[in-house]
Amino acid sequence: MAHLVEHVTVLVSSRLWPLTSPEYDELLEDPVPQSEYCTERFTPHYLDDFRTHAIQYCATGSAALHCFQGQSRPNGEIDSICIGQSATLDVGRKQFALDCELRDPNTTETDRGLIPFDEIRGEWYDSGPRFTFDHFIHIGRDSSSAPAPTTPPSAPHNTLKFALLAKRESNSNIWHCLMEIMTMTMSFDLLRTTADPSREGGPFFDDREDVPNTEVIVVDDLTDGLLLDLWALVTGRPPIRLKDILEDKEKAQTFAEVPRSIIVPIAGAANPIWQNDWDNHDCGHAPMLRAFSHRVLGFYGIPTPALIPDASHSSSSPAPVNLTYINRTDKRRLVDDEALLAAVEAKYPHVRVRSVDFSAISFVEQLLLVRETDILLGVHGAGFAHTMFMRNDHGAVVEIRPATNDYRGFRNLSVMKGLHYLTAYGAQVPVGKHPGKRGAGAATLAKRASWHFDDVKMEKEEFMKLMDDAIAAVS
Repeated sequence: MAHLVEHVTVLVSSRLWPLTSPEYDELLEDPVPQSEYCTERFTPHYLDDFRTHAIQYCATGSAALHCFQGQSRPNGEIDSICIGQSATLDVGRKQFALDCELRDPNTTETDRGLIPFDEIRGEWYDSGPRFTFDHFIHIGRDSSSAPAPTTPPSAPHNTLKFALLAKRESNSNIWHCLMEIMTMTMSFDLLRTTADPSREGGPFFDDREDVPNTEVIVVDDLTDGLLLDLWALVTGRPPIRLKDILEDKEKAQTFAEVPRSIIVPIAGAANPIWQNDWDNHDCGHAPMLRAFSHRVLGFYGIPTPALIPDASHSSSSPAPVNLTYINRTDKRRLVDDEALLAAVEAKYPHVRVRSVDFSAISFVEQLLLVRETDILLGVHGAGFAHTMFMRNDHGAVVEIRPATNDYRGFRNLSVMKGLHYLTAYGAQVPVGKHPGKRGAGAATLAKRASWHFDDVKMEKEEFMKLMDDAIAAVS
């Protein structure tokens, strides 16, 4: 098994390939001193951890299945990114077939913390590598499937095909959607910066040669929902569905005959930002997050210029402040929000208050709005995912939390973006008792009322004190 250990050595020693995307410039800056916790999760060290825990799970003479195992979780759980090479579509099974004879880690690999293939984890909502392997990839050699062909060694790199298998955990919650799209991009980042032994020292994924030959294949049956188009962030092409391939005989035949490398990305729930939500962490140097934000804005063609002073006001008057209120129209509404916002406008004529139901406008419209926002205000919810798209080092996030909610994620996200963060608790108003209860379903919600469903009430004096502080912070 010595040759397998040598493979790992090649993979580990590969900080030879620079991050080639322009938006990753920040990753190459000199690191800012901060805690080990922050450095391990939100800087290139996060990918280094995966890279230095690499294993080839296939025995000699079969296909290749390289997995990279991140070990940065505080609870000791291990996350995985995998790439299986020379896989073809088994139309009968409705799975990709990988002609691989699985092997267990040897003693050297076990001592380095590497785990057996069957211990690779899944995640909530039937997502994550384990679920993808169990349901969409057939691994092994048996009489029911022919061995997968391999690409001739003499073939140029640009003939190689790639497919990232996307098993989404959500199609409706913007926070969940963004977390898994971000981990998809980080998975490609790892592959583009790690040497592939079969490519003469070249990376597993080369943007210049491989992007044109790469597809994102959605394997779940969820409807399109939110942000399906954003899965094209790396490839530049709309994702395709596995079921559509199977229903098209010509496409299915092509996928059955032409081998490709299948990529199983980090689970969305394994995003390190998820590990950053119940305790205060001051991770001010977070280039991984800032780079993702830059990529998303670039994908939609939204400029990210430096701040330009507003010339429409005189030096004797305060500069305009754009306050965007996330108007939740279903659960967790702010009681008497219109009167509270009117009080802000009356006291601060230079503050432009916009009350917006984000669910009623497109994602691009949301981004454009957030880029102009100085203060993002609302009751705790997924709308605060937009914190990551606010201008770096400018603005304030004001989160009103239900009395029994102690979530710190948006506070920590604000720190990562260099934003002011202010918060206050509001009294919870069970939906079954609130005069604005929402239809027949409200009674059912009231029986299991919690901060997830209750409306939130703040006294005017407390609300205005919160807004005084926020406006002072950005003025």
